[in-house]
Amino acid sequence: MKTKGYFLTILSAVIFGFTPILAKITYSMGSNGITMAFLRHLFVIPILFLIIKLKGLPYKITLHQLKNICLVGIVGNALTVATLYTSYSYIQVGSATVLHFLYPMFVSLICFFYYQERLSKAVKVCLAIASIGILFFIELGGSSFLGLFLALFSGITFAYYMVGIEKLGLQTLNPYVLNFYFAVVISLSLLIIGILSGQLNLLLPLPAYGYSLLIAILTSIIGIICLQQGVRYLGAATASILSMFEPVTSVIFGIVILQEQLTIVKAIGCFIILGAITGLIIFNNHQTE
Repeated sequence: MKTKGYFLTILSAVIFGFTPILAKITYSMGSNGITMAFLRHLFVIPILFLIIKLKGLPYKITLHQLKNICLVGIVGNALTVATLYTSYSYIQVGSATVLHFLYPMFVSLICFFYYQERLSKAVKVCLAIASIGILFFIELGGSSFLGLFLALFSGITFAYYMVGIEKLGLQTLNPYVLNFYFAVVISLSLLIIGILSGQLNLLLPLPAYGYSLLIAILTSIIGIICLQQGVRYLGAATASILSMFEPVTSVIFGIVILQEQLTIVKAIGCFIILGAITGLIIFNNHQTE
C-alpha cells in the first residue's frame, strides 16, 4: 500500500506542477486567479456527478460529514486556490509554487501542537532537508510583497486541508463523492468571493475556457484524488513531503514548454528535494520490513 501511496502522491505533484503554466496562459486572455479557481471547480461538478451515477456510488452523506466538507472545502481549498492563483498575477509561477510548498512545515506544526502527534527523527530530517531545497527556488529580486504573502498564505490554508482530510475522517468517503461535494462548496464560495470583490470575469475567449476545463480535469479530478489517496496510505505528514516534488516538475515543464533557463541554484534545489524524498521512501520501506 505504501508503494501505491508513493506513486499516487508523486503523480499528483507532477500534475499540479504542470497546471500553473496553463493557468498563467489564460491570464493573458483576460482571466485571473479568482476566475480560474471558480471555473476549475465549476467545470468538474457535472463530470463528477456523471462518474458517481455511472459507477452507482452512494452519494448520501451525514450532516456531520457535510459540516466537515464545508469547513475543509472553504478554508483548506477555496482559499488555497484563490490566493495561490491570484499570486501568479504578482510574482513568477515558480516563486509562488515554492512559497506555497512551505506548507509541510505548517502540517507538521498542526499535527504536533494540536493533535499531539509525534514525528519520527527521520521525518523531521527529511522535512528540514526538503525545506532547505525549497529555499533554493525563491527569487527575491523584483517580487511583489502582496504576491509573496498570498503564496505563503496559500501554504497555510493548504496545510489545514491536508490535515483536515486525514483527521476529520473525510478520507473514508469515496474520492469521487468527496470531491463532488468539495467542488459544489468551493465553486459557490468562490462565486460569492468573485462577485463581492469584482474579480469574476466570465467574458473570456473560447481557448481560455478550454484551458480552464483541462486544468479542472487534471487538478480537481485526477490530481486531487491521487493526493487524497496518498494521504490515506501514507498520512498527511509523509504525503506533504512527497508533494514537494511539484516545484521540481514546475521547473522541468517551464524549461520544456516556456523555454525557461535552469540556474545552477535551482538545479541544486532539485537534487536536495529529490534526495530528501528518496531518503524518506527508503526509511519507510525499512520500517515496514
